[in-house]
Amino acid sequence: MTLGIRAARLTLLCALSMVIFSTPALAYDETIPPTGRTCSECHGLDETETTGTVQAIRPRKGPHGGYSTGTQKCQTCHTIHGAPFGSIMLLSAATIRDTCMTCHDGTGGRGVYGTLVARGLEVSSAHRIEFTNSVPGGALTGGAETKTFLASGGLLTCSDCHSPHGTDTVQPFTGDRVRISTPQAFPATHPADVVKTDRLLKRRPTTATQSVDVYGSEWCGACHVGRMSGSAGVVNHPVSTQTIGVHYDRIVRVRSANTTSVEWGSLGGSNRGYVMPTATATPPRQPPICQQCHEDARSVGNDPARRQQISTLGGFNEEFRVTAADGAVATDNPRFQVFPHESATPRLLIETGNSLCLNCHDA
Repeated sequence: MTLGIRAARLTLLCALSMVIFSTPALAYDETIPPTGRTCSECHGLDETETTGTVQAIRPRKGPHGGYSTGTQKCQTCHTIHGAPFGSIMLLSAATIRDTCMTCHDGTGGRGVYGTLVARGLEVSSAHRIEFTNSVPGGALTGGAETKTFLASGGLLTCSDCHSPHGTDTVQPFTGDRVRISTPQAFPATHPADVVKTDRLLKRRPTTATQSVDVYGSEWCGACHVGRMSGSAGVVNHPVSTQTIGVHYDRIVRVRSANTTSVEWGSLGGSNRGYVMPTATATPPRQPPICQQCHEDARSVGNDPARRQQISTLGGFNEEFRVTAADGAVATDNPRFQVFPHESATPRLLIETGNSLCLNCHDA
């Protein structure tokens, strides 16, 4: 081998090394199938609790909990000597957002942010992180208010709402979110087999003046206080609160499709809590919680012959149907489960215009 060829090969090897080592290291690269680890190692159930009902088993928290003296979880997000310039708390990326996106990057279509664009849809509304610190309804008067959040410059970021170490969180609740990529692993009956989780939601989001134990209207009101009933200087649509015993896991919903009979139940994992029949019934009708108008976009109560009901007749199938994660199946209802991060509808509403109002009100 001539010296010229060796020199050329050495130059090529150096160039390839620079490309390889300049690529950000990902804890989980969503663009390729995971190797060496199974999905359940982070997102499955805790193997130490294998008895009892599914609901009673704690979901595995990956790097967000279950620490021990020999844990290797810390290095998933923190680096002792290699933190980039300007980072805080020895995070492995320059910002809190970038550190979270190491795993929760939605640009591949499997994450909370970026999934709509990956499916060819436009984002109409979102909780924009590390972009703004202006909170709509953040003032008691109902107007917007500038607040100081945790990201550089006081901007809103992931850890303002989520507790990355899984501490001081709200009580676990049933949600819509499904991230399992294997269809056969989806719950056969929903929400009976769905594990409740706290979504790492803080009991006291940044800028909140008091803690909230249960996810519901009070949790939203921690920041959007001017949108709550009784706020000074403005009239808001009435909302139910934990104070009167109504929250995300306990709302009045229709008992089944094609009926006005109602019951107490969870809002998550079903569309039956997004309509509110006017018929006198037991339990009595309650004002909605925030999430009964603001959640992932879906089709509910749209059969003109059966307003205020979930319909499965006349070509209207408004039942909850999720067969794939992250909006991969366009006919799912709701298609996406990314609330409250982003939505294709304005103001993170489940529906828009008259269709939203007619879910509860007569025309």
